[in-house]
Amino acid sequence: MLDVQPDPVTAFRLSTDRKTTPFARPRKGKGANGAEPLANAFGLPSGPDYSCENATEWCWPGTCYASKLETFPGVRNLLAHNWSVYQKYRKSTPDLHRAMDDMLDEFERACDKRGVAPVFRWFWDGDIPSREFAHAMRAQAYNRRHVQFWAYTRNFDAVPHLLHQPNLTVYLSVDNCNVDAALEMNERWDRAYGRNKPAKFAFCGDTWDETEELAARFKGERTGPRCPELTGKIPMVVWGSEGTGRGACVECGMCLTGINNVRFSSQKG
Repeated sequence: MLDVQPDPVTAFRLSTDRKTTPFARPRKGKGANGAEPLANAFGLPSGPDYSCENATEWCWPGTCYASKLETFPGVRNLLAHNWSVYQKYRKSTPDLHRAMDDMLDEFERACDKRGVAPVFRWFWDGDIPSREFAHAMRAQAYNRRHVQFWAYTRNFDAVPHLLHQPNLTVYLSVDNCNVDAALEMNERWDRAYGRNKPAKFAFCGDTWDETEELAARFKGERTGPRCPELTGKIPMVVWGSEGTGRGACVECGMCLTGINNVRFSSQKG
C-alpha cells in the first residue's frame, strides 16, 4: 500500500517513460536502454485500492509491471502526489482539467524545445479512475488537437466518454478475466459502427498463443501484431546517428494512432 498523504499542490505531475518518449539523451554507464527521457506520461497508483477499480485477476497484482516500479521512492512519491490531487478534484471535471493544464503545458514546452512531435501517454501506471477524469482527458485532447494522446484501459465504463476525438486513441485492455464484457461492447459497436469502430483492442495474456486465442473470439476483428518491443524487434530506446533517441512506441507508431489492434504477453520474445 502506498503512503498517500494530503498534498497542498494542486497540479498533476509528469512521469518519464523510456518506451513512450519522443526524445531521449543517453545516460552514461546504463547500456543501450539507459536514457534520460523527455517526460510525456501520466500515472496514478495502481491496484483496486487506488485507480484500478477494474483490475482483473490476470493483471493484478501478478503481471502488473508498473506496480513493481512503485517500490522506488521517487516513483511512489510522484504517484502519491497525483493521487492526492485527484482526490481533491475527483468530483469536478473542470477542476481536473485545470489540474492537468500545467503538466501538459510543461510537456509541450519540452517538445517544442527539442523539436519533436508532441505525443502523450495517459496511464503508464494505474487506470482511468472515473468518468469525470475521462471527460477531462477528452477535453484536453479537444483543446490540444496538435498533441497525439493515447491510453489503454480496463475501465470500460469510461470508454464512451473518450471516443470520437481524433487525436485521442483508446485501447480496451482485454484478458481472459474481462473478455465477456469486452465482447459485449464489441457487439454494440458492430451494430452502431460496423467496421469503423471508435476504439481498438489490446489483447493480453501469459503467452503469445493465449493472446491470439483471445483475439480469435472477436469475430471480424484483426488479431493485431505482437508488441514489437516485447518481441525484441524494436529496442526500448532507438538511438539515432545524432546521438539522441526515442522510445519504441514512437518508433513503431501503431498504438499512438490506433492503426491496428495489438497483443501484449507477459512472456517476452
